[in-house]
Amino acid sequence: MKDDRSHLGVFYVILSAVLFGTMPLLTRIAYAHGSNAYTVAFGRFFFGSIVLGLICLVLPGCSIKIKKEQFLALLKLSIPYALMPILLYASYTYIDSGMATTLHFTYPVAVMLILAIFFRTRPDTKQIICAILCVGGMALLYTPDGKVRVEGIILAIASGIIYAVYIVLLGKSTVKGLHSLVLAFWISLLSAAEIGIIAFFSKKLVFSLDATGWAAEFGLALLATVFALVLFQKGVILCGEVKASLFSTFEPLTGIFIGVIAFHEALTVREGIGIASILAAVVLLAIPAKKIPVKIRHQWRILRVDKGSGPNI
Repeated sequence: MKDDRSHLGVFYVILSAVLFGTMPLLTRIAYAHGSNAYTVAFGRFFFGSIVLGLICLVLPGCSIKIKKEQFLALLKLSIPYALMPILLYASYTYIDSGMATTLHFTYPVAVMLILAIFFRTRPDTKQIICAILCVGGMALLYTPDGKVRVEGIILAIASGIIYAVYIVLLGKSTVKGLHSLVLAFWISLLSAAEIGIIAFFSKKLVFSLDATGWAAEFGLALLATVFALVLFQKGVILCGEVKASLFSTFEPLTGIFIGVIAFHEALTVREGIGIASILAAVVLLAIPAKKIPVKIRHQWRILRVDKGSGPNI
């Protein structure tokens, strides 16, 4: 039964990653039509919270009412989730989105380090191998275009670390029992409020977007917040922090395929190897330990330092 829940969680995470993969495209469309990092992040969460709130109002058994302690827990979750897109979207103005995505997607390693340092939950050998394959694959997917600035690198890496903090906090949170739509509603609403306050005082919030810009903003809200956020939260709860962070590498793969299909971009050999590396990590992570040859499992047991108390593979 636990394996079934874990497999369902993996499916949710992969589906959410595919939806999240549309973010760079929609963000750049919004930028081209008058938006900026703060407005994109604010619009995504603000419009998303409205849609989620309306769904909760009409859906039986889905009330947005929460207790004080649940509100405080959700507030703690919303802070890193609000900071992450600001940092990532801001990095797009200094470095190309491919490099920013590559640096951001080091967060599976950050998740493992946070769990090991603060929760004494060390990753097993299979998780470490998968993390290496994912990070290596991401590096191969990046093709430099000469636009590299230190500010962008710092912002992109910081966005990954902040997102890793959010994933760990979500996995350890006491509000996991809330309805997934209610959880997404409150995180979106609180994130929108936090971003709105920061943007207001820094005078970064703009409303001079044209119709295309607002359409891109609403598209981000619908795909990356209403659907993707709900699915990712359910996935983390069902399959654990480490698995969720590794399987979410389907997000950059989506961006690659959008470029190939929608814009007829050529898929290079290097990108093909990078995709194969990520998919190999995903397949390896998805294989139950009992189906792996006994000799290999025995070698993993010898190499493992500590099984810890993290999610089972």
